[in-house]
Amino acid sequence: MGKDNVLNIAKLYFILEWIMWIAFINLLWMGSVLLGLVVFGILPATVAMFTVVRDLLINNAAGKDIFKTFALTYKKEFLKSNAMGFIILLAGFILYLNFVFVQGIEGLSYYVFFTGLLFIIFVYIISLLYLIPVYVHYDLSFFQYFRHAVLIGMVNPLVTIVIILGFILLYFLLNTIPGLTPFITASTVSLLLMSCTLAAFRRLENKQYATPGIN
Repeated sequence: MGKDNVLNIAKLYFILEWIMWIAFINLLWMGSVLLGLVVFGILPATVAMFTVVRDLLINNAAGKDIFKTFALTYKKEFLKSNAMGFIILLAGFILYLNFVFVQGIEGLSYYVFFTGLLFIIFVYIISLLYLIPVYVHYDLSFFQYFRHAVLIGMVNPLVTIVIILGFILLYFLLNTIPGLTPFITASTVSLLLMSCTLAAFRRLENKQYATPGIN
């Protein structure tokens, strides 16, 4: 067997292995969401999923006990992640109320308030993209996670653009093959976000000595 064939088989095995992990992690996520009665299970399951995906990426997916890591993280982060989810929902609800309020304003004031609100909504969306990756990667105080998620997202616009493009590609894939939706959606989103944000984290850490930031 030639060297090229061996390399091709190794690459195929690597791809198939990752597909297996993605499907397994997605099933773990779905089961854990149900275990938490959906409302209380979404955030702990998502944090556990991102933790597992991060470990696989950093350790080159070698020798990790996925189920054990997932279960321990789910249990450990259950209360804290739900508190974080409550803050996310509260902030979203406040933004919604402000949006409704702005609709009743007329004249120049409407454009001023609406523009400001759009900026705040943009920052909110950025924080949602980076919050859980920041949460599972860094050891910070509770409210620092929100601040650093926004800061890291704002100083890495190219990473954010790549994430959005990845979401678009994933949408077209699932729209083309809808049967994949229950098997890969959540874990693929976590893989996309974690892969991109790790690149942003490494860039930040390389500049750490020049501009002290996250420890």
